[in-house]
Amino acid sequence: MQPIKVNWKIELPTQEQIEKMWEELHFDIVDGDFEFINLLKENLGGELYFRGFRFYENEIFDWFCSRGRLDEIDFYEKFLLSEKVLKTFQIGENDYLKNGACQIDKKPDFAEKSEFVIDGELASLLYHGGVYGSKYHKETRLIKQKAIEFCNQLFNEKYSCEYVRYYTSYQAWNSWFNDFIIDETHLIICMETRIMWILAFTDTD
Repeated sequence: MQPIKVNWKIELPTQEQIEKMWEELHFDIVDGDFEFINLLKENLGGELYFRGFRFYENEIFDWFCSRGRLDEIDFYEKFLLSEKVLKTFQIGENDYLKNGACQIDKKPDFAEKSEFVIDGELASLLYHGGVYGSKYHKETRLIKQKAIEFCNQLFNEKYSCEYVRYYTSYQAWNSWFNDFIIDETHLIICMETRIMWILAFTDTD
């Protein structure tokens, strides 16, 4: 598949084209085995969610995604609250979530951040942990290096909006979250692989 990139030959899509895009947009669920994610699962406490979604080529989706304008197509609600995505939010022994999460009163609310802060914020998550802290007590430079290695695996450390887009939310947006004390979501969109990685963490006392 071709990477997601700006096509300057295409004008702003119409509402009709956007509606058609939502009918045609397809994606696959991707699972990855990363040392950094395993460290988070083992040391934070609380619950951690990590999944990838690889989007098939779509001219309209690419237009908005490549420009960092996903909010203009109601992407967060239409994609994140879609049945296919919500079903991936499961906790094995929790009967309430064995079939996935469901919508709540709160809607997804994300802010775009500089791609240069991705490794720092992920390192901070591993360092600080959940409500009762992190069990990972390595030197901070080693923790930061682990986050950098993870970013290298995802997008080859190409810290430019041409290659990666980064969005965060610090509130619950489905029933998987505790909706109390710590609820955070990191969206990392890797343009070359067409994969959006979702990393979410929730914890309470």
